[in-house]
Formats: sequence, structure tokens, C-alpha cells
Amino acid sequence: MKQEIMINLRKLKHPVEKFIGIGISHDLHSQEREDRKRMIQEAIAEHDNLGGDGSENYRFIVVGQGQRRRVVKRKK
Repeated sequence: MKQEIMINLRKLKHPVEKFIGIGISHDLHSQEREDRKRMIQEAIAEHDNLGGDGSENYRFIVVGQGQRRRVVKRKK
């Protein structure tokens, strides 16, 4: 049931006015949250070491599941 709800989240792009500001996201175990934070911090540090645009111009997010997780950066 959770998977079905998460797949259909895109249908909530134009929410009802009383639900504006409410978000739905995956519920992660505390260890998973820490792993994601560590991955993002490592990606930011690597980006800063390479030079170029500052990391404040990008949004770093973790995508994928399990062993296939990776950090991607997107322009703000």
C-alpha cells in the first residue's frame, strides 16, 4: 500500500488549499538518515574540493535504494 501511495504522489501537485504546506516522504530508520546525511556531506566536500561553482548553488539529494544509492546534484 505504501508503494502505491508513493507512486501516486505526483497527482498531488495541485493540492487542496487546506493541505498546502503538508508533505509526504519515505519514513527512514535513524541509521538510514545518518547514512544519507553522511553521503550528502561527502558529496558537498568533494564538490568544493573540485572548485567551480559553490555548493550553495546546488541541491544534493540521495536517489536509489539499497546498494544502488547515489548522490546527485541539481542546480537551485
